[in-house]
Parts: sequence; structure tokens; C-alpha cells
Amino acid sequence: MKRIMKNQFNKLLFLATFTISLLVVSCSSDDDGPGDDPSGLAPPIELSCDIFGEDVLLVDNPDAPVDYIISCYASVEKKLTIEPGVVVHFTEHAGLNFKPQSSIHAVGTPDKPIVMTGTELSPGWWKGIVVHSGSNTNIMEHVDISYGGSQIVNGDGPTSVVVYSGAGLIMKNSTIKHSEKSAFDARYRDSDVTLENNTFTENIQPLNISLQLAHKASATNDFSGNELDRVQIISNPSAIEENVVWQNINVPFRVTGNVGVSRLGSLTIEPGTIIEMEPGTRFDINEGGFKMVGTPDLPIVVRGVQSGPGSWLGIGLGTINPMNEIGFAKISDAGQDPENNKGAVILWTNTKLNIHDTEFKDLASCGVYGYLRVGQSENPNYSSSNLTFINTPCTELFERG
Repeated sequence: MKRIMKNQFNKLLFLATFTISLLVVSCSSDDDGPGDDPSGLAPPIELSCDIFGEDVLLVDNPDAPVDYIISCYASVEKKLTIEPGVVVHFTEHAGLNFKPQSSIHAVGTPDKPIVMTGTELSPGWWKGIVVHSGSNTNIMEHVDISYGGSQIVNGDGPTSVVVYSGAGLIMKNSTIKHSEKSAFDARYRDSDVTLENNTFTENIQPLNISLQLAHKASATNDFSGNELDRVQIISNPSAIEENVVWQNINVPFRVTGNVGVSRLGSLTIEPGTIIEMEPGTRFDINEGGFKMVGTPDLPIVVRGVQSGPGSWLGIGLGTINPMNEIGFAKISDAGQDPENNKGAVILWTNTKLNIHDTEFKDLASCGVYGYLRVGQSENPNYSSSNLTFINTPCTELFERG
């Protein structure tokens, strides 16, 4: 039997809000059978926005193809729990907005996923899921979301699931399809997400994520099958402040700003990872550590979004961190503004770097450029071997700045 469970204190309010809907449900629970519909299928319950001011439990009715309809952009103030098998349809521009004090627990199973979709199967039909809640219990698992995304995020286009600043969400074993633009957005550095074993497909693009959270784009996810197969890293003035690994996901990373690492952090890039750099962007490792080492079979590729010499700046290093290493990599299209940016890899004085087995191609600057101190003829912390240069103005050049 279909039920919506609330705490006992608010039961009278619940009954007053849902008199008509509950009459339908109570008929289907009588001895007369599943209702007046000759097919034996129960109709959906239309939820009022008023109920989300209290704890709500949505329960699966096996006799209802669609369990609930939401026709508003509901502000969820307390805990929303959705049981396995529940199907929720949203009308045009409807959705769920989880306020800071709220939480969501939507956990289905492989055999009984939770379904959230539109009353019409049109991309961007309903607004989507918006999370302002920082609860560490927020979880969506085995949830299928489709045809959402009329929610605009910072002018970057409609998105089906948005995790805002200070908010958190665990999403596992779930699917987001047919979004108006992006499937998932977590561009805020002080938000927290866990993304594991999800499928983001048949959207315009799968994921926008902040520089500080890019390591949460786990390789267990499938980001392919979208119009733009890429995970977009939204950079910000803050640097990476912990030891992180960018995993070899099945689409390229697209970097939209500088990649900085603080003295408390480090960045390791897994073999096989592909990184595309927007014009004007660079890796700026003035503090912390940097390791970008592929394998002969799985080289790391760093290239411009636009192919050709000088479409992005390069990789700048200024630390003596012993982990600094570049190997089995392919770096292309770098050297933008070569008068001031003299290398695809630029080293400040005495910077530590071991670079080996790396190809430089289609550059507007040198492959490696380093600054020396007065009286130095070489950088004692630099070593290189097996470097290849194709269509570059110069190879390795060190001089006093």
C-alpha cells in the first residue's frame, strides 16, 4: 500500500494537506482491490510543496507505474527518504531544492532503482536536484535521473544535479541522462562530493567540477556517450591544498583556468590521462609537488583545446619538491605568448625536475626553458633524458633571468 510517512506530531497537518490524494490511496487499500481503474493500476499521488517542511518518506507502491508527481519547485527543509523502487515524475520546471538544514537519503537497489524523470521526455523538462545541504548523510544510490536541467548554474547552462557551495552529496551506482546541458555540477571549492560507479551519458556534457574536487571524478564512472565527452575542471584563484590524484577517466579533462598547488598539497596524474587546456591556461606549481608520469603504453597527453602552436601557456614549476617528475608524456600546442612565456615547461632557478621519455610537439616556444642564478651554468636539480621535439623553435634552453 502506498504511504507517505511523517512524524506523528505532524500527522494531522499531513492529512489536511493530502485529503484528496489519501482518499485515492485509501480506496486502493480497501478490500475492493486496487481501485476503479479497470487495468488494476494505481494512480500516482501528487505531492504538495507544503509537506517538505517536515521529514518525509516516499514508499514504493508496486501497483503504481508512477508513484508520485511533483508539480512545484519544492524547498526541502528536513529529511527526505526515498525507498527502493519509487518512481517520481516532475512537471515542467518542477524540482527539489535541498535547503542547508535538510538531507536526502535516496537508496535504491540494482533490481529496484529509484527513478526521477519528467512528465514529458524532453531534455530540460524539469529543474532537477539542487543541494545546499552540507549533511554528511546526503546520498543517492541506484537512482536513475533523466530529462532534467532547467536549472541554470552561474550562467553555464542547465544542469540536472547541482551541489552548491558548502554542500555535500554522495552519488553511487546511478545514472543521469538526457540533461539539457550538464548532468552534474560541483564547481564550488568548498563543496564535497563522492562520485563512484555512475553513468553520465546522452547529455550535452557529463560533469563540471572544481579544481579542488577534480580528483573525485573517479575512473569507476562512465562519462562517455555525451555530445561533448569531457569532464570540465572549473579553476578558481585557490590552489590544490591536499595530496590528490587525477585519475585516468574515459574522457579528457578540460581545464578552464590555472592549476595551482599549495605548499601543503601535491598533484599526481595517472598514466593514460588526457588533459585539454583552454587558451590562457597553465599549470602553476610554485609550491607543492607535481608528478606526471605515464607508461610507454599509457602516455599522459596534455594538449590545447585548439590544436596548433601557442594555444595554451605551459607547465610552470618553481619548487624543489623531490616528487617533481614528468615522464612518458606528450605535450603539444603550448607556448602561448612566447616573448614572455619561453617554454612549454618553465623552471625557476634551482627548480627540481626529472623529465624523461617525453615528446614536445607543435610549440610556439622552447620545449624546456629554465632560469639560472648569477654564476650558474646549469640547474643542479634538473635532469632530462629521451626527449623528442617536433616542430618546436628550440629544445632545452637555460639562461640567467
